[in-house]
Amino acid sequence: MLPLRQRILPILGVLLAAPITAEFLQAYLTLTGETLMLVWAVVFLAPLYGGAALLIREVTVRCGGGWAMTLLLAAAFGMALQTVVDLSMFAEDSPDVPYWSQIREPTLIPGLEVSALAGLSWMLGHVMLSVAAPLALLYALAPAHRGRPLLGRIGIPAFTAAWFFLAWQIHLDAQEMFGITATPTQWVGSLAVVVVLIALACLPRFIGQRREPASPAGDLRRIPLGVVAVAAILLKIAMDLMPSTWAGFSALVALTTVTAIALLMADRHLNWGPAEIGMLGIGVIIGAILIGFLAPLPPGVSMAAKLTQNSILLVAAVGLLVFTARRTGREHQRAPEPVK
Repeated sequence: MLPLRQRILPILGVLLAAPITAEFLQAYLTLTGETLMLVWAVVFLAPLYGGAALLIREVTVRCGGGWAMTLLLAAAFGMALQTVVDLSMFAEDSPDVPYWSQIREPTLIPGLEVSALAGLSWMLGHVMLSVAAPLALLYALAPAHRGRPLLGRIGIPAFTAAWFFLAWQIHLDAQEMFGITATPTQWVGSLAVVVVLIALACLPRFIGQRREPASPAGDLRRIPLGVVAVAAILLKIAMDLMPSTWAGFSALVALTTVTAIALLMADRHLNWGPAEIGMLGIGVIIGAILIGFLAPLPPGVSMAAKLTQNSILLVAAVGLLVFTARRTGREHQRAPEPVK
């Protein structure tokens, strides 16, 4: 582990980037356009999103795991967040989202009273935006920290304590806002999914050093970085445009499965390294921002404020894409383990 003075910038980067990518890219909240409130919200949510991303990365690095382990732990985090923490999976309506029932009701599961499509879609959103995107950019832009821990003996317990404290406060606030408490069946079902995802992440095949590729990295074909970025953009848009029906749920499951297989094949048979991983991260960010232009206007927010926020985020993301491509484009080594 490098000295703290060399770790502080990447730690702060992930800590502050994660809440932005998790909550504010699509400009669907009522505080859209309120700069000071947005800054405060990013700082307030940093331990919840950024802390989780850093802790997931820490577990993966210290266990010798790769991106498969990271993504499975991110899925467990996403499931816990929307069920145990903020109760959004169980809410019948939301003050910030007037079209909540249109998202929830078409794929409602009787007995559990949760929406299959919303649950899967939100979990994938947390995987891609709350955890994977900021960590992918860290991996691409900070080569000195690849495979190295960022948090030490103080950082790990501090971020863990901060996460649980904030999660508890959000849980209490959600109980008051939604006026609900999860039923025993909902608690058991949610925690069971979280435990299964963590158990899958800890399988021996996801821990330890990656296998050597069949051919040297220099002999493997590379995909143009622009193609990787566009594919990630289209993937995010396609996922977010799935209709709130059982057919949409089935299509989302199929798309997720195909994407996982494609990433696995790319890792095995292509020269797949930090540049490509960075393009995936920034691609899903841009995809989310583009979807934000189509998102309904939040209550009390002017169209000008919404479009201004969308546009600023898009310009910043495109700039980050160009910077990432230039910074990583000349790297030809394979990543230690993007996907297993």
